[in-house]
Amino acid sequence: MPLPAADLARLLRNRPELAAVPSAEALERLLAAPELAVPALLALDADCHLVSQALQILGGEAGRAALAELLHDPGDRLGETIETLAAWGLVTLDGDGDGGGDGGTVRSPHPQGLWANPFGLGRPLRELTAEDLKSLVKGLGGRPKGRKSEVLAQAAEIVRDGRAVRARAAALPREAVALLESMADGQPVFQHAVWYGTADADHPVTRLAEAGFVVRDGWEYEMPMEVALALRGDGWKPELTGQPDVPSVELTGPADGLAAALAAVDQVEALIELTGTQPIAELKAGGVGARELKRVAKALDVPEQAVVLWLDLAFGTDLIASEAGERLAGTTLADEWLGLDPASRWQALVESWLAMPQAATFRVTGCCEEHMTPQAPPYQFESGAGEIRRAALRVLRTLPPGRGSSPEGLLPAVGWRTRAVKEFAPAAAEFVTAALREGELLGMVQEGALTELGRAHLDGAGVAGRFPTPTHTVTLQNDLTAIVSGVPAPQLTAFLNGCADLESRDRASVWRFSHKSVRRALDAGTTADGLLDELARVAAKAVPQPLRYLVTDVARRHGAVRVTSAASVVTAEDPALITELCRTRALRKLALRAIAPTVALSALPPDETLQLLRQGGHAPVAVAPDGTIKAEPPQRRRLPVEPDPAWDATAILQGGEPGTPAEALSVASVTGEPIVIVWQRREHYMEDIELTRGTVSGYCHDCGAEHTFQRARIKEAHLP
Repeated sequence: MPLPAADLARLLRNRPELAAVPSAEALERLLAAPELAVPALLALDADCHLVSQALQILGGEAGRAALAELLHDPGDRLGETIETLAAWGLVTLDGDGDGGGDGGTVRSPHPQGLWANPFGLGRPLRELTAEDLKSLVKGLGGRPKGRKSEVLAQAAEIVRDGRAVRARAAALPREAVALLESMADGQPVFQHAVWYGTADADHPVTRLAEAGFVVRDGWEYEMPMEVALALRGDGWKPELTGQPDVPSVELTGPADGLAAALAAVDQVEALIELTGTQPIAELKAGGVGARELKRVAKALDVPEQAVVLWLDLAFGTDLIASEAGERLAGTTLADEWLGLDPASRWQALVESWLAMPQAATFRVTGCCEEHMTPQAPPYQFESGAGEIRRAALRVLRTLPPGRGSSPEGLLPAVGWRTRAVKEFAPAAAEFVTAALREGELLGMVQEGALTELGRAHLDGAGVAGRFPTPTHTVTLQNDLTAIVSGVPAPQLTAFLNGCADLESRDRASVWRFSHKSVRRALDAGTTADGLLDELARVAAKAVPQPLRYLVTDVARRHGAVRVTSAASVVTAEDPALITELCRTRALRKLALRAIAPTVALSALPPDETLQLLRQGGHAPVAVAPDGTIKAEPPQRRRLPVEPDPAWDATAILQGGEPGTPAEALSVASVTGEPIVIVWQRREHYMEDIELTRGTVSGYCHDCGAEHTFQRARIKEAHLP
């Protein structure tokens, strides 16, 4: 049955990897795919894991009463946990809708279950063979007889007496008892290599098999579920514990996070502008090296850890990209991002941070001691840091506003919320520390607590109203500075950057006009009158006289020297100026030679001639072949990047036709399954396909090469 629109939107927010699915029917099939469900389940807390295992023990379908009977729930958390599983598409609810009451049914879309050994238990007795059951009954002191059903009843009756089973276990040799306890506590399967079909009679697992506590299948020995439960003790039940208590302290001051958020936006903007004029060099092995990081940190006047975070976020948001694996440059999406209001720009950065698999400021895989070597930014790699970061933020949401904790205080609760703490134990504590450190740089966290801005974003509340309204006017000073209080509007920032130099960014932003900055605006094609008119339009008061004098003075000198194509030709209206240029020692590299009172030839091309003349203090202009002055807009490198299409819950509800090429392509892009694409009457068996707005890319096994096809022209595609 299709999900209601609200439930579907909630599901896609939790599992955005399903957003590309084109129809409700395809979505239902993917929700039943274990390979997609397991990562989603492992991202949830320990109580969700227990309820999922309990549902599997009960056959994949049960009422709340049956689940409550199987679990110990002192904090009455069962209902909330079931709702969480439903919100992630891991269970469906029938009956009263919330799984409550005897009539409400909780059903898993995975009949075979998602756990190899739920609760650390082996297979139940009913799944054993008749021979295994006879061996078990005999080993535990019984006399097996009759058919399998009768032997099964005998075995169940024997292990039901837990006290007797534990007494027999206590009589085993010490090594066998140690192995028995390990298997009963959560390791129900033990592998022991047996050669030539003969078991090692002295091995502890052989003793356990002879005593009826385990059954053998080749090299594997397994402890049945009922035997383990008998050994664990009467009345044992898995307990829903809830999140462990988190020690917290009150913050020393208000924590709205706004100042840090605005600084983050400004610094990423500065990084993008830097890559537009000075691309960031990459190492041959990939990524940005330590020397280049220091250069960028100095240029942006920020710590190196902040540079690494901004590189990772800008790369993850496609604001910068690699050009031929040699340098990082801004993209076409960066121009779109720069045109957004500060709140939208900040939210894009935060979403990139939340989705990152690695920790920007502790860039290690962290799964073992051998994988603790830092990797160069900004490329992403698999790590437990992303899961731990998101879990740490969920823990912080449970603290009262205005109270924070330390990484050490958060770690137990984070470990309850994600298995990544155990799986990435060597780096888990540092990953929590990195999450708090990076959250502070972004304005999400302060002193180990969520800021007002961070809490609002995680709660899904609007944050635009928390950012100051962009300022569209500037105060022009007699000392040739321009001051903008608050946050300047993107259009005002772009205008001032074009004609002045940014000096500082804080509660107020300060730009300074100079001969060089005004000349830059005139070089880009602006006239003196046009610049003064635009200044008057954005100024809160009249344009100061010193600024008018500066603009007119630069304009008077601007174009006194002109450079046109040849190899090149330099012209000037004043013959004395040509004479001066030809005799200036600083310009000897140009090898200027006067061929007329107002004309000289240069040995270098126009671009280099312009550069050297400007370095000598002149204000030359370039001349087009038709004799007109050629405008020189600022040169910014922008790599073309297409944005990912946004998901639409309504479109999925209305759905596409099942079995269409569009559906097959979407499913393959989500699951990673291979797909057969027919292109120009040839079949291409492809894997790891990626969808963009207009293309399909992936590796073709038939051709042994990467292919990119136009989506609109693919008329046939199907899963093999």
